[in-house]
This record gives sequence, structure tokens and C-alpha cells, in this order.
Amino acid sequence: MTYSQTMPAEDDLASGQGRSWRSTLSADSAAAAEAKLHKLGYQWQWQQDGSLHVMTPVLPAVRELADGSRSFFNQLIAAFFGWQDARNDGSKAICFGDGTAIDADAMATAIRLAEALTVDLHWQQGDVALIDNLRVMHGRRAFTGERRVLASLVA
Repeated sequence: MTYSQTMPAEDDLASGQGRSWRSTLSADSAAAAEAKLHKLGYQWQWQQDGSLHVMTPVLPAVRELADGSRSFFNQLIAAFFGWQDARNDGSKAICFGDGTAIDADAMATAIRLAEALTVDLHWQQGDVALIDNLRVMHGRRAFTGERRVLASLVA
């Protein structure tokens, strides 16, 4: 699979994927951004408004983990739903490795399966969840009220 998106020049809090290229790439200049993208094997194109359009190299949708098990490890659904704004169309953000678009029926199947396999955590004060990010998709549903999340990433 390949993913493409356009990152704004400045953070855009009105967008689900609104981090600027500076924030996303931890880069303070176009040259530093290009160096990181080159190292990652991305293709890129600067836009006239200062935003940056990027495309990943071909990434596997299924990865083999250290114990030999396999994981459907990708951003397929997040990209489809979350990369919607004035610069991005989630339905066009993901392609197969050969560049062909993933059709709507295939996306609908992936979304239906993810929903069927979803387990909601019914949080109570003091709860802690440990999630293996290589094995489990994670996300959140719409909610009301205050939200406070503390996260730690461990390799």
C-alpha cells in the first residue's frame, strides 16, 4: 500500500490530520524536511501555498512479527476516515502498491470487519490499558466530557 497526504505549512486544528509538515517531520526548514523524507523513501512535492504533498514508498499491509505471527498493520481505516480536510480526500489517500485505487467495496469490507472486531473499553477512574500497537488497532469513539490521556511508548 501507499499513502499520500498534503500537510499544511502551519498546524490546522480544524483538520483531523492537521499537523504541519514542520510538526509531523520535526523539521524547521524545507531542507530538513526533504532530508527526512529522502531517508524514509518518500516522494514529495511542495505546493504553492507552502504545504507539502507526500507519498510513502510501498508499505506492507500485513507484517510478520518477531514471534512469527502476522498482523494486519497499517493506517488504512485511519487514513480513509481521518485524512479529510480542504487539502486531503481520505478516499484517495490510499492505493495498492501498484498505484491503483482501493475500491469502495474493499474499503467497506475492511471497515465492516474492523467494526465487528472492535472491543470497547468501559473505563473507570484509575484504569490503565496496555496495548501492543503492532497487534491491535486502536482508536476512540465520539464522546462528551473531559478527556485526559497519558501515553507512553515502549519498544
